[in-house]
Amino acid sequence: MAKFIIVAVVTTLPVLAQTTPAPTAPPLTDRERVQADRAKAAEDEKGAPITRPWDRDADGKRPWERKSSKP
Repeated sequence: MAKFIIVAVVTTLPVLAQTTPAPTAPPLTDRERVQADRAKAAEDEKGAPITRPWDRDADGKRPWERKSSKP
């Protein structure tokens, strides 16, 4: 009887000690992925004035970002 109790305790305690895995966030949908990519691209574009020097003038502005020189 003692052996049965020892075997039962030894086999059930490790199972009871296991914790449930932390719930992970569900995977992003295609739409959410596209929105995140667009937001990241917009942020990169906004904060990168000299990243692409080939489409900027000497002052770092793009042709369409220049203000009109008319008064």
